[in-house]
Amino acid sequence: MVNSTVLIDDSDIDLFIQKRFLEVYRFSKNLTSYKSAEEALEQLNSARAHTVPDVIFLDLNMPNLDGFGFLDGFNKLPEEVRDKSKIIVLTSSNSHKDRSLAFQYKNVVHFVTKPLRQADIDDLRKIIEPNDPTKA
Repeated sequence: MVNSTVLIDDSDIDLFIQKRFLEVYRFSKNLTSYKSAEEALEQLNSARAHTVPDVIFLDLNMPNLDGFGFLDGFNKLPEEVRDKSKIIVLTSSNSHKDRSLAFQYKNVVHFVTKPLRQADIDDLRKIIEPNDPTKA
């Protein structure tokens, strides 16, 4: 179980489903959600080391600032944020172009097409937990 997770999606329904799913599968101790990429970036920019999320689930298709705009902004955040947070793109897009572009960002560790499934959580645990110093 990771300590802190952030969900970024403009859909209330998707946020509710994702949050509930992560709670049922005990993925994270703390879950925070944002309906806009701008709000999430604002909060991450002012985050202190102990409040930086371990994992960020990011939708790509959002109004105003989309997921790729978030990723560009994320790369400008303080180093303590960029070093700690791993990003999972969780999107309705199944475009190979979107997938390829997403993995060009250092912090993107996984690309999942909605809806989130138990197999995705199992895969994420394998990706994230080996890098968790508290599990060593």
